[in-house]
Amino acid sequence: MQARLPTSRWAVGALLASAFVVALGYGIVLPVLPMMVERLAGSTDPTFNARQIGFLTAAYVAAPVVAAFLWGKWSDLIGRRPVLAVGLIGFAITLAASALAPSLLILYVGRILNGGFAAAVGPTALAFIADTEGKDDRRTRAFGWMSMASIAGFLVGPTLGGLVAKLKLDLGVTAVPPQTVPFLLASSLAVAAALGVWSVLPGNLVPGPRVEASKPGSSMFVSGEIRLLALAAVAAAGLGAFEVGLTLRNVELAMGPAALGLMFATCSVVMFAVQGLVFSPFVKPAATRLLVTPAFLVMAIGLAVMPSLVGLTEMLFAVSVVSASAGVISPLLAYWVSRISARSQGMELGIQSAAVNLGLSVGSAAAGLLFGFHRLEGTAFLVAAAGMGLAAIASLKLPQPPPLEQPA
Repeated sequence: MQARLPTSRWAVGALLASAFVVALGYGIVLPVLPMMVERLAGSTDPTFNARQIGFLTAAYVAAPVVAAFLWGKWSDLIGRRPVLAVGLIGFAITLAASALAPSLLILYVGRILNGGFAAAVGPTALAFIADTEGKDDRRTRAFGWMSMASIAGFLVGPTLGGLVAKLKLDLGVTAVPPQTVPFLLASSLAVAAALGVWSVLPGNLVPGPRVEASKPGSSMFVSGEIRLLALAAVAAAGLGAFEVGLTLRNVELAMGPAALGLMFATCSVVMFAVQGLVFSPFVKPAATRLLVTPAFLVMAIGLAVMPSLVGLTEMLFAVSVVSASAGVISPLLAYWVSRISARSQGMELGIQSAAVNLGLSVGSAAAGLLFGFHRLEGTAFLVAAAGMGLAAIASLKLPQPPPLEQPA
């Protein structure tokens, strides 16, 4: 058995920076997406624009459904460092291309490619942690830190996008759309993150062999694995519908980009705080499994009340409820999938990432479609709430992870 080497602080820092930059590149587009669609499509039809916003968001997260599995498999074959570096460089290039897109079609292509390269980062970084951390509490906290880094990027992205959109309104800049500047900044940060990964991650670390679950006469999945993957997809679908629904609800209520930026900032801060507590040394890894069902129920309640809210203060409260629940669910399910799998970590976490992105894509597209129909705008939140309620029932008996192998 191959010995596990503890992850160095520099390596952890590079992985956290990578997760931060990818989340930044995704979140930065949300507040400015309505203006980008209107400018590139030349349309002020709210129904058309709502559907395009949902489809564009879905396009970004649809590419990883296939790409995440491939990136994870390649990282098992050639190592984690080269896959992370290539993913970040490709992410930087396609992010810049999206910023400078001359048409709606090119923006779609850019966002699909952007999502495809982004898919290399999350599962590969988590697989590196799983390769090198042999203690249950350290691995759990490292998974939590990765999720917190993504949340921090998601916090900065929408806030920065909202501020730039506000500057456009104040200064009247029309020659060069100001929303391109944050895209280019995120692209530069992705290049810096790629250099950091290449500099500090060990290049000679080869993932240790794992016993494959797909032996002749056996199932491709271990007991409980499909249920965990399905729960991850449903939770992601609810989050995707929530993000797009929140953006379109903001347009419907004419609150403006600054208010939307504040709501996304609140979402990220609450997620960050909740994960900081749940993945702290004060909470044992075994106890976290008791939080998933209540989190699904609370998320369902938060989504269900969203269509009836019109004031900023009450919407911020509902946003806090939904984000706190989602912040607990996502990293815990990723951790459990990595623990119960008999596959190599890159492939398994690639499958988990594909399931999550499939859910995000379906949820985002469905929200965009439903908001495009008159008097059905709030249905997106209600359908997502129903899905969270069913997920709560399905999560009542989660599989118990086996004892984690200790370093040889």
